[in-house]
Parts: sequence; C-alpha cells; structure tokens
Amino acid sequence: MAEFNSLNKEESQKRERHREEKLRVLQEEKEARVALMRRQQQALDEQQKAVDLEFMMKDHTIYQEPMLQLILDRKREIAARWGWHCPF
Repeated sequence: MAEFNSLNKEESQKRERHREEKLRVLQEEKEARVALMRRQQQALDEQQKAVDLEFMMKDHTIYQEPMLQLILDRKREIAARWGWHCPF
C-alpha cells in the first residue's frame, strides 16, 4: 500500500510538472503573439504616418470652399493625431 501511495504521489507530481510546463509554454506563445501584434501595429502606424505626412505636405490652395474647409479640417485632425503643429 505504501508503494502504491508513493507511485500515486510521483504520478501526481509528474502531472503537475507537466501542467506547469504546458502553462509556461502557452504563456510564452501568448507573449510572442502579443509582441508580434505590437510590431505589426507599429508598422501600420508608421505607414499611416507617412500617408498623413504626404497629405499634409500637398498644396491644397487650388481648392475652393467648401472643399478647402474639408481639407483643412482633415489636416487639423492629422496634426492632432500625431502631435504636429498645424498653422491653420
């Protein structure tokens, strides 16, 4: 009976170690996915920033109201998003 209890305890400890290892691996995989998603979001943000900067640099003075007002509003939104100074 003592031998059975000993084997049962060892098996229980083995299962517990296996469960802990599995949880550790799952946590590492989750952290890797989160890190990847952050890098992807940063890349998307940089792409959007480049598009926004290009829009900000374009000469829109050829437009008249009401289109000009829409363009200036958009420029203000972009400047606010990126923390840029907007002179208009």
